[in-house]
Amino acid sequence: MAGNDVPISDWLSADPSEPGAVAERYDAWAASYDDDLASWSYQAPVVVARTVRNRHPEAADVLDVGCGTGLVGRELRTQGYAGRLVGLDLSQASLDLAGEAGGYDALERTDLQRPLPVADDSADAAVCVGVMTYLPEVEAFWRELARVVRPGGLVVVTQREDLWHDRDCAGVVERLTADGLWHLEDLTGPAPYLPDGYGDGAAVPCYYLTART
Repeated sequence: MAGNDVPISDWLSADPSEPGAVAERYDAWAASYDDDLASWSYQAPVVVARTVRNRHPEAADVLDVGCGTGLVGRELRTQGYAGRLVGLDLSQASLDLAGEAGGYDALERTDLQRPLPVADDSADAAVCVGVMTYLPEVEAFWRELARVVRPGGLVVVTQREDLWHDRDCAGVVERLTADGLWHLEDLTGPAPYLPDGYGDGAAVPCYYLTART
């Protein structure tokens, strides 16, 4: 289990995925998380919120999977989203901060490496931003996102450029398309994600995936 004495930049670069280690680290990081991400010029919440608002403006239920402290939810509200917003995350400390900030109708602590505690076809859109690093079973997880989104709904995710290739994400997209679970609406990247790296390293680009169920 990664100790909290490991620099966050080293820990993130190691692609951690063990749920206990991820929860422990994010609980410890929660209080400074927003400030740290702002100092690294984190761009994904703005990009993803804009994607949902532009491509599915009539969405009435959005599921924020891996919501953390609520950066995407706050951005959705800033951009005028007035529907129901539900957040899931493994870190209770992060969920507490998301609740204090407001904007979410419900928040639930959830291990994202297990089936989501969400009914089939229950959301108009599901977003997953800055989370795929910790979810090595990409295909199982993306199938879960497709499961919980209604037909005609939207799935929007980010994935680091290096992991996009290492985890064969292009192949996953093709298989879900072949199975009729979604069709690819847009794939942008490599695109800015953490242009200042983790504060002391090279820029970290990502792919932005938008699929229609």
